[in-house]
Amino acid sequence: MTQGKERFIILKKMKYGESDLILHAISPKGEKLSFIARGALKSKKRFGGGILEPSHFVNFIYKQSSDQGQLNVLQEATLINDFPGLRQDYDHLEFALHVLECVAKVSQEGDQHSEFLFNILGHTLKAIETAKDVLVLRMHFYLRFLLQQGVITPEPWMGPFLKTNLADTNTLLMYRQTVDEELNNVENMVRHYIANAAL
Repeated sequence: MTQGKERFIILKKMKYGESDLILHAISPKGEKLSFIARGALKSKKRFGGGILEPSHFVNFIYKQSSDQGQLNVLQEATLINDFPGLRQDYDHLEFALHVLECVAKVSQEGDQHSEFLFNILGHTLKAIETAKDVLVLRMHFYLRFLLQQGVITPEPWMGPFLKTNLADTNTLLMYRQTVDEELNNVENMVRHYIANAAL
């Protein structure tokens, strides 16, 4: 095994055995990698402070698996950003976890050409921290996600959401009526798409 060092956003974690964790994370290239963190539930020195949590932006040092389908072995992890504002209330946290789920379902191991997925995930998590209206931000994320995945083609009413910067929440709020009219349809498209992407 060769050693790797890279930044990741953690997408998912699962307990494995007595004290190990299996993690799925996405790199800046958009590649999803899987790791085993041996003794993570016992080792406060290497993985303390709740660092290995979904949504956390981290730096990993790990042993790269030479066999396809085998897990990389996580050696060290340092926190870059834990996006604390995601946990301000249920709506913000629920949407953040949903965004992680969407990206986890469509990202692929070995795909090093999906920077968009990493970027939209990072920008959306950051925007959720200060979002005044999570539903407006949800629409913005859905449209960009579906467009990038080739599920939809742009329609005139989508323009403001696709052109407005995520950080410009005041401008996005101007389109709340459109959100009320269209969100259910768009959300159903996303749920159908990620359900099929997982098959």
